Amino acid sequence: MQAKLSVKREDFFFNFSGLLMVAIITLVVLLNWRGWAVSGPQVALMLGFMAMLMRQPALGSPQAQAYLYLGTQLIILVFALSYSAIFIFLFYVLSVQTLMLLPLRIGLRWVLLYTLITALVNFYHDFQPYEDLVTSLINGAGFFFFGVFGNALVRAQQARDESQRILSELTDAHTRLQRYAEQAENLAVAEERNRLAREMHDTLGHRLTVSIVQLEGAGRLLERDSLRAGQMIQTVREQLVEGLAELRATLASLRDSGMSGTSLTKSLQTLVAEFTQATGLIVHLSLPNNLIALDEARRMTLYRTAQEALTNSQRHAAAQTVWLAVEQNSSAVTLCVEDDGVGMQAAEFTPGIGLRGMQERAQQLGGSLTIDASPRGGVRLALTIPLAKEESNG
Repeated sequence: MQAKLSVKREDFFFNFSGLLMVAIITLVVLLNWRGWAVSGPQVALMLGFMAMLMRQPALGSPQAQAYLYLGTQLIILVFALSYSAIFIFLFYVLSVQTLMLLPLRIGLRWVLLYTLITALVNFYHDFQPYEDLVTSLINGAGFFFFGVFGNALVRAQQARDESQRILSELTDAHTRLQRYAEQAENLAVAEERNRLAREMHDTLGHRLTVSIVQLEGAGRLLERDSLRAGQMIQTVREQLVEGLAELRATLASLRDSGMSGTSLTKSLQTLVAEFTQATGLIVHLSLPNNLIALDEARRMTLYRTAQEALTNSQRHAAAQTVWLAVEQNSSAVTLCVEDDGVGMQAAEFTPGIGLRGMQERAQQLGGSLTIDASPRGGVRLALTIPLAKEESNG
């Protein structure tokens, strides 16, 4: 707002100074009145010059408008100069306007034309070569000086406008960045909540499911096989202790996956052994002889998906046998879990926290998760994750 007020103030003073010079020259003509035949046309030309001056094109107008305006003013002054050399002073005003309305190189050509015209007028009115030459050079230098000053004024005004535009853009960008930062913070909080939900479900949920199965079995065996029931209760205790440890670690930093520092092969073997002991289900585990070393994110995703798939096979599918296999090639690793349970039509296969967690983990790594009917009668789950660049090259 301050910049706009400053520009308007400068335009006002420039127009006022130009009109003041026209008024002074007109006053000189009136004070030296030589009749309507001589002085009348001079006054009329000054009124025309003044009217055009008040309707000069705005800065940044098309060059065609500037040419029309400057050409009209030049014709007026040429006619005025035929009466008196005093009108040369108005070329100072016109020089400033020229370099304000036109590019510097084009404007300087116009100023050179003004210099030549005024020089011819000087020689025409009183042919004194030396004095007229000096006067013409002085006038030409003045035209160039005031013209360049006007051009510098325009460039300064344009620089202020550009600075104001950049400031406005920066202010808008800052506002947008603040809004984006708030959105990013909200998304980060939501993502952390989802990650916490997945970790809680994959760790504590798995342990509690196994414990419930063990307690149900112990309850049935308590009277007729107390030894077996005691073993199952001991297994429940171990599961709960491990689940509590995992819960504490998850809440502390969400970094301990239950498999940190161990290979995926060993982690899956331990998972299958514990699951088989706890549930009595038969699990056929198939692993590559030389499973590629994966980063922690991929190992975690494969491990948690296997853990969730085993839990679902026992909890929902009523399966007796599970087949868990890991396959790899030069670009991806695939985890496949199948069971011989009731299948997709009978099983309640609604996308709960566990399934959503598996899908989210796969998407974060650019992978895919598919669930369909298994030829063995139950459900088949396949997770494919692309290898990282260094993994595929190594």
